[in-house]
Amino acid sequence: MKTSLLPFLACGLLFLNTSCKSDEKVLPSCEGIHWEYEGVDGPDHWSELCVDYTPCGGKVQSPVNLTGAIYDPASPNIPQTYTASTTHIVNNGHTLQFNYDAGSSIIVNGETYDLLQFHTHTHSEHTLNGGAYPLEIHFVHKNAATGKLAVIGVFVEEGAENDILKQVVDHLPATKDAVYDAAGTFNAEGFFPSDKSYFTYSGSLTTPPCSEIVTWFVMEHPIEASSAQIHDFEEIEHENARPVQSLESRTLRYHKG
Repeated sequence: MKTSLLPFLACGLLFLNTSCKSDEKVLPSCEGIHWEYEGVDGPDHWSELCVDYTPCGGKVQSPVNLTGAIYDPASPNIPQTYTASTTHIVNNGHTLQFNYDAGSSIIVNGETYDLLQFHTHTHSEHTLNGGAYPLEIHFVHKNAATGKLAVIGVFVEEGAENDILKQVVDHLPATKDAVYDAAGTFNAEGFFPSDKSYFTYSGSLTTPPCSEIVTWFVMEHPIEASSAQIHDFEEIEHENARPVQSLESRTLRYHKG
C-alpha cells in the first residue's frame, strides 16, 4: 500500500513549516459572540473571542491617556454644521445611543463626515493626565465615501444641571433593545464646551471589532451635568469603559481653541 507524501509536503518537510503546529488557535466566526466589560469576555480577551475582533489586539487602539501632547498651532478648529434632531434613544446592551437625524456634519481635512449618533460611557474612557471623568459622550461621524470615522469625545463633570439632558433623563431606556422616541427636538451643539481646545490622534473604535479607522478629537474642557443626571446614566450603563490603551508610536496632538 502506497502512503501519500502530500500531507507531509503540505506542512513542510521534517515539520520545518511552523504553520502546521497543532496547538495553533483557530478563531470562530463572530456570529452570536457576546462581549462584555469584565470577565472572560471582557476587554483583555476581546481579540481572542472571534476572527473579526482580532483588531482589538492591535497597536492603533483607543481610548488613550491624554498626556504629553505636542502643541500644533496649524490644527484648525473643527467646522460643525449641526441641525436640530428629534429624540431617538436605544439601549443596545452596552451603551445608551442617541441616533441623530440626517443633516448634521463636520469637516475634517476638507472631507465631510456626517453625524450618525452619539452615545455615553460611565466613567470616561479617555483619561486626562491619568484622571477619569464620571461620564464621556462620543459623537460618531462617518465619511460616506471612505467609510472612515471621526469621533468627538466630550467629558462631563459633576456640576450644574444640564438643560438638554433634563429633557431625557426620566426616559432613558433601562433594558436592552428598549427605545425611547420623542417629537421634541434638541441640537447636539449644546453638548460642546465653549472652549474648543482639543486633543487629536489616530485610533479605533473602543468596542469590538475595534476597527482602526477613527480620527479622534477629544475636547480638553468638560461640560457639566448634575450628580443626579450622571447617576441616571451610571445606574443603567454601570461600568462600560474600555481601559486605556498604549499610544505606541502614535503622536498625540493638541490644538488650542
